[in-house]
Amino acid sequence: MRLTSLVFGTSFAAIIRQGSAFSSTLSRCPLPCSVSGPEPSNWTYYHDINALQDCNEPTLFDLNIYNPVQNQNAHVALRACVAAPSSDTTVRRATSTCGHKTSQTQADIQLIWWGKTDAGVSTQVASAAEQLRSALQQDEANCEESSSILFAQSGNAVVGMYVGSEIEKLSAADIIQKFIDYGNARSGLPDRLAAQLCGNIGSQIFGVFADTTGNVSAVQEALRSWNEAKCLAGFDGEQVWPNTAVAMILPSPMSSATKRSLDPRGNTCSYIQVNAGDGCSSLAQRCRISQADLQKYNPGLNFCNTLKPGQYVCCSSGSLPDFSPKKNADGSCFSYTVKTGDVCANIATAHNMTPNQIEAYNNHTWGWQGCDHLMVGQVICLSEGDPPMPAPIQNAVCGPQVPGTKKPTNGTVLADLNPCPLNACCDIWGQCGITPDFCTPDPASTGAPGTAKPGSNGCISNCGTNITNNNAQPKNFFRVGYFEAFNGDRPCLHMAPSDVDTSTYTHVHYAFANITSDYQVDVSKYQNVFKEFVNLKGIKRILSFGGWSFSTSADSYPIFRNGVTEAQRSQFAKNVAKFIVDNNLDGVDFDWEYPGATDIPGIPPGSPSDGPNYLAFLKEVRAALPSGKSVSIAAPASYWYLKGFPIKEISDVVDYIIYMTYDLHGQWDYGNKNVDPGCPKGNCLRSHVNMTETQYALAMITKAGVPASKVIVGQAWYGRSFQMSQAGCWGPNCTFTGPDSGAWPGPCTQTPGYLSFYEIQEIISQANEPDLYNTTVQQEQLSDMSDILIYDSTQWVSYLSLNSYGQRLGWYASHNFGGTVDWALDLLADYSGGKAFDGDESQGEDAPCDFSVTFNTLADLAKASSKYSPYCSQIYAVQTLSNELSTAMANYSAVNNGYDDLFGYYVDYVKSMIPGALDSFMDYKNGKGNQYFNCTLNVDGRNTTTQKCPLPEKTLASGSYELYFDLVDPNGFYNALEQDYGIDKSWVKFGTKDFENSCVGQQHGCIIIRRIWNGYPQEADNINVPNPKDLLTKAVPSMQSLQDKIDATWMDLMLAEWNGTALDAAQVLALPVAMVQQAVDSMAQVKQIGKTEEEQKKKELILDIVTAVVAVVP
Repeated sequence: MRLTSLVFGTSFAAIIRQGSAFSSTLSRCPLPCSVSGPEPSNWTYYHDINALQDCNEPTLFDLNIYNPVQNQNAHVALRACVAAPSSDTTVRRATSTCGHKTSQTQADIQLIWWGKTDAGVSTQVASAAEQLRSALQQDEANCEESSSILFAQSGNAVVGMYVGSEIEKLSAADIIQKFIDYGNARSGLPDRLAAQLCGNIGSQIFGVFADTTGNVSAVQEALRSWNEAKCLAGFDGEQVWPNTAVAMILPSPMSSATKRSLDPRGNTCSYIQVNAGDGCSSLAQRCRISQADLQKYNPGLNFCNTLKPGQYVCCSSGSLPDFSPKKNADGSCFSYTVKTGDVCANIATAHNMTPNQIEAYNNHTWGWQGCDHLMVGQVICLSEGDPPMPAPIQNAVCGPQVPGTKKPTNGTVLADLNPCPLNACCDIWGQCGITPDFCTPDPASTGAPGTAKPGSNGCISNCGTNITNNNAQPKNFFRVGYFEAFNGDRPCLHMAPSDVDTSTYTHVHYAFANITSDYQVDVSKYQNVFKEFVNLKGIKRILSFGGWSFSTSADSYPIFRNGVTEAQRSQFAKNVAKFIVDNNLDGVDFDWEYPGATDIPGIPPGSPSDGPNYLAFLKEVRAALPSGKSVSIAAPASYWYLKGFPIKEISDVVDYIIYMTYDLHGQWDYGNKNVDPGCPKGNCLRSHVNMTETQYALAMITKAGVPASKVIVGQAWYGRSFQMSQAGCWGPNCTFTGPDSGAWPGPCTQTPGYLSFYEIQEIISQANEPDLYNTTVQQEQLSDMSDILIYDSTQWVSYLSLNSYGQRLGWYASHNFGGTVDWALDLLADYSGGKAFDGDESQGEDAPCDFSVTFNTLADLAKASSKYSPYCSQIYAVQTLSNELSTAMANYSAVNNGYDDLFGYYVDYVKSMIPGALDSFMDYKNGKGNQYFNCTLNVDGRNTTTQKCPLPEKTLASGSYELYFDLVDPNGFYNALEQDYGIDKSWVKFGTKDFENSCVGQQHGCIIIRRIWNGYPQEADNINVPNPKDLLTKAVPSMQSLQDKIDATWMDLMLAEWNGTALDAAQVLALPVAMVQQAVDSMAQVKQIGKTEEEQKKKELILDIVTAVVAVVP
């Protein structure tokens, strides 16, 4: 039942493997270039320069170099794709020059650098530069007549290139290769490194610039300088590559026959365009005429002094065509697509107009934010007329820029095209959401549609976060509670159905009945509990199916998915209805988590048909049940998951909807930039019952068309807990530790990050006493009707106090919601005094304990436990923990003697074992490792096949080939590797294994065999072997305090003065004792291995000495 959010941020490769639709919001990386193609307009769009930092794969991207990424007063638009590894890309060396005449020349390339040298960045720079080189070598790029501006990122390195229009692209690629070779030959590179062929004319400039600190703005500035024909200066060091071969494209003047003018005139001259840095001398050379003739064909006293980039000049007699754009015959304006090096001044010059005219023509153009904010790929007007359709954005999911959207002819406003599911808000970038980031209209000063002020994403449709559809009051305000039938499995915190307060609650949901694979109802696991539940009086008894575990476990997830299909739904519905009627229950509830979900780990992605099938199934259940029996479902308060439900249509079928407005945050948020606004690492301390986010969720479901009177709002009788990163910092911008939870588990719920209301109250009640928790608590009731508890300095819990719970109850009623639902009734109080519950409430008295009994270990106690009552055994366990701690500390003193000298040998031993262990794990005959990979075989660059690893032995033994390993199940791989060989995830990298060349046969014509395995698991460059002593070094000073605490607890238990159960104490105290024991045992093993390794190395040293002596003695 609990809404468990998932960690988003998967790679695109993982999404493809799961068969999911790509989402730029959830994926860490953009689409691969191999999928989106070479044209940047088809790449993934981003509007935050930091977005690419989350991607751990090399990326290509472009943006307008005149739209500074660090400008807080402007929006950024960049287009990116994941670059293919160089070994995966077959690059065709083009021989055509696209009809251009070229001239080979020798030039000096200037290599320059700034800043200190940093080791470890060379490979990142080389990887990014390689993507730019490959891009230049693609056929599509070779014939591009304009300058080439492109960026690449790999790790922390950002590299940009500028190739002037007169530099032959393949020649530029060769210079970039030289740049790559330079970096690869060095162990480290400076902060910034560039190579430039720089003159006075922009079209003849080449440059590549690398920043190893990830500063895109610095790269952007360098490319901007080259585009303006300015050479980079002010560097710290310089080197020259003399006599470098460069191929230059010889320019030819254009005429009206080669470039269609917008208003051709008679006696039109041939002409060229002015490039940045051009003067009359260079223009005359490009026209292949004298400067005197140039000035004759372009009369004017100040002609040579007033040249502007983009301006057309005549190279022959005659007049220039009229380049002023005219609107189209259909009344639409002449449109223009903004390029990477565009500013309004250059665009205006090239089209015989002024920047002010451009501003005037675009008052109604989608996305127009003014000449100061041109974004690459933007479509604008250069004439009067109706504005054009905006350019499609590959990753837009709403609005007019969704790919394939046609211009409406029925008067539909562009903003209303492609609305979001659930009537959620659509922002100006074509993304859906339910928070103010998506829902607040904030048009730019231009007033044009599809715009927002800097710092805002605006909103174009379904805007607002107000709750709607709540004018009608519900007939009755429901008080629903879920009862966890499995609560008796816990060591404490038990409740029987008969303990339910029927005077307060109107409905109780039994969580959960099981559904078998043949769609029968099964309650046998907790038969006695179910019988007592059925016998309840004065309350509606609802049987609930599903929950998180049932919906997502590998053995049970297909039951809902298949059961609602056309082939099964009728029988499934009839079986459920029959069980409800046969047991005289009052209704049925379904908690499928979640129809259509594509990102739940461990199971295949859901289908878009899940939601419609679910609706059809619910209709059949409704029809199969007698009138008076209710049907309900549980729905998530998450847009991502709720959009898979046809929730409005479902609300017309069911009697009410359980709305899970809790678990809004949890440990799973760690590392997810999308879950917490203003928290890029996802690890901020945010309440799982945050009222602001709850209201957004309530607005979402009511905007989707569900009447508020049918929404039963979730209230949590538990808290979500974290370990604070810093004591004293507990506000919403403070952080918690991760990725694993550092929160203490409760003695009953025994789950880090999750504490029942009962356990929270126990902590508070024991505050400021020398008790089990040694706790001083801090309680904070927040202004949004929620609460925070801080204890043990760094343990942070968000929950609802009784006061906050009551305030919310009234708030939901005042807004005409149908009621509230509590998860869960059995988390409020322990009704059984710590006794296990199985449906039989009879309990006897405990016999007195013999406190003279002692045990050295818990294992000894377990063997003898049948002789004593559970109550006495739990008390004995506390004293036994004291004995175990004393023994562990004594053992520590012994094993610590000489330990430090041997630990280094142990580290060497561990490192030496890793390569062999990885090879054994990946052995294609006997190893487990291959099953977690897909293998792609490439023979001579063709005949590529992909299949599950391992490939047949015969295939692997045949001829030369390249084999690519693609890790498709990283969790399985790393778990198995750690379980079987003890190898940690951080000890593994993936690289190339190049087998030694061998020759088959010794005669003439001998065949050279070469086999290369790419993506093969290898020993990581830096391996950090954990030292178990580190834990003890920190713990030893507090061990005596722990010993005293255990002994004091033991005394309180004997004297019956302990405020709590013995089991509580034993369970909590056992954890630190077990940690000490495990650390001491690990130290002993490390010491033994280190000693053996030391002796082996001494033997090798002696052998080396003896060998050396024998070699020199005659």
